[in-house]
Amino acid sequence: MKKDSGKYGDILDKIMDWQAIETGNIEYTDREITEARNPLIKTMLKALKLEAEKRRLLQQMIIDSIDREAVNLSPDELRDLSGHFNKHLEAEEKALYLAKEALEKSELTIPRYLLSYLIGDLKKQNSLLRQFDDRLKTASVPTSATAKTYSSSRAA
Repeated sequence: MKKDSGKYGDILDKIMDWQAIETGNIEYTDREITEARNPLIKTMLKALKLEAEKRRLLQQMIIDSIDREAVNLSPDELRDLSGHFNKHLEAEEKALYLAKEALEKSELTIPRYLLSYLIGDLKKQNSLLRQFDDRLKTASVPTSATAKTYSSSRAA
């Protein structure tokens, strides 16, 4: 369902089209998971489904922030979010260390591949979270006291 949201309509249309692709990916993996007998195939399909669900969730946040109400964070909420990111990043740094140690000791092909995949995923997510946190801290984000439901102007 495409909506006319003024100058943001084209952005909404593109994100909604992308979201439809992710929905198709979720539906496809759901069907294939039930058919899969090989544990590696089943596991990878489940991982692909989770990735598509994550993207769909974030896409919906974008759509809602454009179409319904501005996303706004008070300075305290921004500090809390940054704290959540930091706690997560600390845990993932420990996980990354353990994963690298396991990779060094692993000799089997599939476990080595999966460990390499997970290490790459951890590194990518850590980098993206740090970048997102830095951008939020330097962005001009209206506080909840100053933000309003969208009319013609938008917030973060």
